[in-house]
Amino acid sequence: MTQNQTPVTTTEHKIGKVTYLVCLSASERATDTLDKKIKKLIRKDMELNPANARK
Repeated sequence: MTQNQTPVTTTEHKIGKVTYLVCLSASERATDTLDKKIKKLIRKDMELNPANARK
């Protein structure tokens, strides 16, 4: 790994029938927590793909 690269962690989150793969790496400038980021990604996915939303 070179000096400019940061390690990436991938986690799998299942919600209902939808599986989300989340890749993350640390950033000195980040302001969101992992929980906030995942919630934003899921909310955006549900807005773009309403079929993924639970009823």
